[in-house]
Amino acid sequence: MGQMFKPLFETSGHRVLVSGLDTELGNAELVRSVDMVIFAVPVKDTLAVIEAVAPHVRPEQLLSDFTSVKQEPVTAMLATPASVIGCHPIFGPLPTPQGQNVALCPERPGPFLNWYRGFFESHGMRVVQLAPREHDEAMAFIQGLTHFLNIAFASTLKSRAADLDALLRICSPVYRVFFAMLCRILSGDPELYGQIQITNRENRPVIESFLANGAELLKLVEEEDWDGIYRHIESAARHLGDYKDKAREESDFLIDQMRRLIDEGSRDS
Repeated sequence: MGQMFKPLFETSGHRVLVSGLDTELGNAELVRSVDMVIFAVPVKDTLAVIEAVAPHVRPEQLLSDFTSVKQEPVTAMLATPASVIGCHPIFGPLPTPQGQNVALCPERPGPFLNWYRGFFESHGMRVVQLAPREHDEAMAFIQGLTHFLNIAFASTLKSRAADLDALLRICSPVYRVFFAMLCRILSGDPELYGQIQITNRENRPVIESFLANGAELLKLVEEEDWDGIYRHIESAARHLGDYKDKAREESDFLIDQMRRLIDEGSRDS
């Protein structure tokens, strides 16, 4: 993410220095030389890096980060005298970030918030401001639970020795969309996804609730409780409210695009 954002800052007229495992410039030297520091390191290493450079931070600087967890990194940055705006670009490295979402947690923004927000918006990104805990609680569903169920699904394919090619031949475009998203996550960096699972403390109660709901649903299946399973589904659906209709329109569009892609692949083969 640091490599992706470096040219964006440069095209906005800023000089960007980079320190890392393979650079001659060290972290402490970098921090002493700049007006703003962005920590773009593996999630599990973020706190250690922040704490290591903290003695070199000045009050007039801005500290930020690009990690997917906000409470602990923001707290560590607040222990310095600098201004602090936690940041999470909610996407992976892309050719262009236009249309993507960015979460900002301006806990001690100083004079920098309008500039920082304006930077992202000038490159076509949508900015959402929220508190660090609100961010982590939201990410427990958006990332933590979503990744968890996809990893568990792929593990089940493996443990049941499922023939993926056979499944893909028979499933309709709606399920191909699901398999595509499954493989998008499982083809990513296992260290990144593993760290997201462990480092966001808000993941655990959400995943525990998911497993409890799964056990309850399985019990209804095992007992062949027809009315019970109908009520279970209806209760879950009611919580989705009006979004169900909008989501159906969005998913219809995705399904149609997948159908076109499958048709083109069939003709090419």
